[in-house]
Amino acid sequence: MIASQKIGKSFMGALNYNLQKMNHPDINRRAELLDTNFDCDTLEQVKKEVELLRELRPNLNRYVYHTSLNFTVEDEAFLSNEKLLAIAQEYLEENGFNNNQYLIFRHYDAGHPHVHLLVNRIRFDGSVVSDSNNYQKSEAILRKLELRYNLTTVAPSKDVTQRAAKKDEIEMALRTGKPSEKMLLQEKLRQLTSQKNIYLQTLIQQGEAQGIHFLFNQASTGRITGITYFHNGFKIKGKVLGNQFKWSELLKKINYEQVRDCKAVSEANSRTRAIYGDATSAGERITGHRIPSGSDQLLTGGAGDFEVGAGEWSDDQETATAGYPGRERSLDTGQDADLSYPASADHEYYGNDHIDFPQISDDVDDEAVYGKSRRRGRGR
Repeated sequence: MIASQKIGKSFMGALNYNLQKMNHPDINRRAELLDTNFDCDTLEQVKKEVELLRELRPNLNRYVYHTSLNFTVEDEAFLSNEKLLAIAQEYLEENGFNNNQYLIFRHYDAGHPHVHLLVNRIRFDGSVVSDSNNYQKSEAILRKLELRYNLTTVAPSKDVTQRAAKKDEIEMALRTGKPSEKMLLQEKLRQLTSQKNIYLQTLIQQGEAQGIHFLFNQASTGRITGITYFHNGFKIKGKVLGNQFKWSELLKKINYEQVRDCKAVSEANSRTRAIYGDATSAGERITGHRIPSGSDQLLTGGAGDFEVGAGEWSDDQETATAGYPGRERSLDTGQDADLSYPASADHEYYGNDHIDFPQISDDVDDEAVYGKSRRRGRGR
C-alpha cells in the first residue's frame, strides 16, 4: 500500500475535485463517497461547517489534509467498500484524526484500487493534528495495516524516494515493482549527500561520475538560489525532486563556501549546458519526463509539468498540477490555469451545489492536487 499525503489550504477546492470524480461520464469510473461526518447535504453548508472550525485557528493556513491510499491490483478482488472504509478509518485514527471533519471517497479512475481521505486538521475542540514526521508516521501505519488486512506488502517509499510519489509513479511501481527515473535519482542523491560534511566540489564530481549533472541558479553576485538535476536525459528541479534535495536543504548537509566554490559551480553549469543545451535555459519547462532523444528541448504538457519563469527563480517556489497537460498553478501566486478545482477556498464555483449523501461520483486525476508550500514563518 502506498500513501500520497498532501497538506494544503483549500478544503472546498479539494472537495470539488472529488465531487467532480463522482460525475464522470463513464458510470463505471465514477467515484463513491464511502463515509463522512458532515451533518449537511449541500456544499454551501459544508463550507460553513469548515469555516466554523477555521475560526478556532484563524492563523493556520495549511489546515487541509488530503491523502490517497493506493493498493495493488492483486488485492482488488477482496477490497470491498466495507474493507476499504475500515482501512481508511484506521489509517486516520492512527494518524491522530479522531475528532475531525472528514470525507472518504473511493475512486475508479486508475489501474489500481485507491481511496481519497479529505480531512480538516483542526479538531472539533480547536486543537490541531500535527504534521510533524508525517511521512515516517504514515509509513509505519501502512506496514501495520498491510499485515492486519493481509495486503500485498509494498516496499517503504523511503527505500526509493524522499518525496511523495505521483500518480503515474505509483501506478508504475505497483505494476512493475521498479522505481521511476525520478526515484532512482532521489536514491543516488540520498546516498551522495549522506556522506558527512561532503564538499560541494566532491559532490559534483561523484554525481557526474554517476551520470548526475547539476545546474545551479547562480546570480551575478555568486549567490545560489536554486538547483536543477539532470540524469540520463531526465531533468527536474530540486524542490520537485524532494525537499531534502532543494538548495536551501542541501546547504545543511554539504561543505560549501560561496567564494571558494564559485568556480566549481560555474564549471559544473558549463558542463551541464554543453550536454543538455537549450534544456538548461531559463524559462524552459522542467518536467518529470525525459528529454527527447536527439533533441535539446524538454517535453512539454505532461503530468507534473511546471514553468520556471525567466530570470532568477527560487528553490522555495513550487507549482502544483491536476495531472493533465496545461493544468497548473503556482502555489506562491495562487494563479490558476484550467485546474479541475478552485484554487481558493473562497472561490464560489463548486460544480453541483447539492450533495446526495452518501452517494457522490466523478474522478479526474489522483495525484498532487495541490502540493505543499512549506515556508519558514508560515502557520501550520
